[in-house]
Amino acid sequence: MNMARLIFLGVGGGRYVTLSQLIGTCGWILEMDGEMIYIDPGPGSLVRAKQHGFDLKKLTGVVVSHRHPDHYTDVEVVIEAMTYGAKKRKGFLISTPAVIHGDEKEPQKVSNYHLSVVERYKSMKPGDTFEWNSLRITSTPTKHRDEDGLGFVFEGSRKIGYTGDGEYYSGQEKYFQGCDCLVLNCLRPREDTWPGHMNAGQAEDLIRKAKPKLAILQHFGMKMLFGKAEREAKEIEENTGIRTIAAKDGMVLNLDEVIGSKEKSGLERFLK
Repeated sequence: MNMARLIFLGVGGGRYVTLSQLIGTCGWILEMDGEMIYIDPGPGSLVRAKQHGFDLKKLTGVVVSHRHPDHYTDVEVVIEAMTYGAKKRKGFLISTPAVIHGDEKEPQKVSNYHLSVVERYKSMKPGDTFEWNSLRITSTPTKHRDEDGLGFVFEGSRKIGYTGDGEYYSGQEKYFQGCDCLVLNCLRPREDTWPGHMNAGQAEDLIRKAKPKLAILQHFGMKMLFGKAEREAKEIEENTGIRTIAAKDGMVLNLDEVIGSKEKSGLERFLK
């Protein structure tokens, strides 16, 4: 039976949490269908992975949603871990054109050397797809200060959505409908708005409309620390009826345990 796990190494985000390291700011890992994919390896990725007992040499892919430091800064060393110190050409990298190629504003964020040691890499725009073994990854638009920024949908034995950074925009839910799990970057509480970033009220709107089986809040700014994220998650769950969890550093979620086995659900349908 295929198993899907989400591993949260560092659930903080934004410049002040990044600089303080009150919690980690180094993204999360998706394990599904034999793949191990690191999403948004920000500062401290190697240290936090070691701290929580995860071997990055087992990675088969890396995904970077955009070029802000709390999402990309450790991408090169994570690629080196995945490729055994760049000794074995292995895995994939997908990101935005700005991260992989650079543009008139900034140079590329991944060196040509590191691009050369992965098996495949692709710069993606909204609506593009990337296939790797049994997985299909589709990029989604964001409304963020980095206009190249992306969200993603990972489809295999489970369907996992990731908003990336950005405020809610009309119609965003259509990209994430049918998700078993939706991971939302929720930087601020519902009473606090910052253009280009999602707050808890916007997260609630998206969850209500997208209707995932499970919603996970992460990428917290300073105002979401000290219990605030947990309170916001509880309120979202009460208001939407959809199970909502505030992620914590080192948290591991087995989706079969949290939302139930798909095989079991199928059997139950036949028995009705």
